Amino acid sequence: MKKWLVTWFKAARAPFLVVSFLPSLLGGIVAYKNGSFDSMIFWLATLGIVMAHSAADFIDDYHDFKKGNLGNKVQQFHDSPLISGEVTLNQVLVATGLCLLIAFISGVIIFLEVGYPVLILVAIGLFIVFFYTSPPFQMNYRGFGETMLFLAFGPMIVMGVYYILTYQVTLEPILLSLIPGVFTMNVGVVSNTFDYDDDVRSGKKTLSVRFGQANAVRIIAATITLAYLAIAAGVIGSILPAWTLLVMITIPLAYNAVQHAKNYSDESHYTPAMTRMIALSSTATILLILGYGIHIFLG
Repeated sequence: MKKWLVTWFKAARAPFLVVSFLPSLLGGIVAYKNGSFDSMIFWLATLGIVMAHSAADFIDDYHDFKKGNLGNKVQQFHDSPLISGEVTLNQVLVATGLCLLIAFISGVIIFLEVGYPVLILVAIGLFIVFFYTSPPFQMNYRGFGETMLFLAFGPMIVMGVYYILTYQVTLEPILLSLIPGVFTMNVGVVSNTFDYDDDVRSGKKTLSVRFGQANAVRIIAATITLAYLAIAAGVIGSILPAWTLLVMITIPLAYNAVQHAKNYSDESHYTPAMTRMIALSSTATILLILGYGIHIFLG
């Protein structure tokens, strides 16, 4: 049993599910701060979001494995059960189905409580899950992969969770969503920048392939800067609590991640760039949550 659990923990990329869990927490705590929070709806939404994320990862690995487009996945997941043969493609499909079933059930319950707008969120989410890598759309191969990452892990989750708890669309969660959205998107941009040669061979039109690796790194730096400026502007405009400026603590980490990404021609910088960018995405979102927690505590 222990071996089975460890195998599927790795196959599901479980540690990376935090990048969908944390934005959901962020959307929830903003709703709580604004006096509108239903714990059942929140936890059902979070469960559905994380399960949908897991399904998307399974689908992504399934199609990339079939295409032989593993890129640096051996470095990211050097002991991946799919790559090592401990897990089969058919088992991955079964796991995908189970994750989607849990997400679907969560969505149905929320729909019964909240109403029709939930269907729009679910439809967009399912489209991204199914067609990020899968035909016929293959968004990740047609130049929209990074955009989908931004939408899925930023506005879709933060604003989506906030909406189903408050029934409102406001600027506050939208500004906050730029941090997890942009930083998680840039995890993909960094990976694709180092995967440039593999993506060219497989016809994967990433930002690096379309605009060049150097320009992709410039896009990373520019979008990170804009995300920080959005938080600062939100605080200055009294839209966000001053404590959200805690996120600025991560600026040195962001700078370091970009410096490693600039060395895309040296494979030894791949792991440092990825680990720092992943840490940046999670740490920055945690600091925003902490900022709201402090604001709520202090009244």
